[in-house]
Amino acid sequence: MNAPNKHAPGMGASAPFTPFGQQSEEEQISQLIRLFALDPVLRTSEVIAVTGDTRTDFYGRQDPNDKLFDPSYPEPIGGRRSRKASRRYWTIDILRWRIRQARG
Repeated sequence: MNAPNKHAPGMGASAPFTPFGQQSEEEQISQLIRLFALDPVLRTSEVIAVTGDTRTDFYGRQDPNDKLFDPSYPEPIGGRRSRKASRRYWTIDILRWRIRQARG
């Protein structure tokens, strides 16, 4: 009888496994974009879903007068605009910010 394979069959089976937390920031971002099939630009509702924030937290992080204000939070594309305009955010910026928050 043959010895059992040390690697599962399939694409990339011979590549060593690296836990998510031990990957570089760029590898983590790339993996998240592929895993969740994220577009390069996110709408507000998508940013809230990706970060796990509430709407209140989302807007609070961008308001200098709010206790949740975070100056490192990514700016909307095109800078700050009126509240009536639809805001869009670069996916890579949102993911990079979230990963850095998780690392503490």
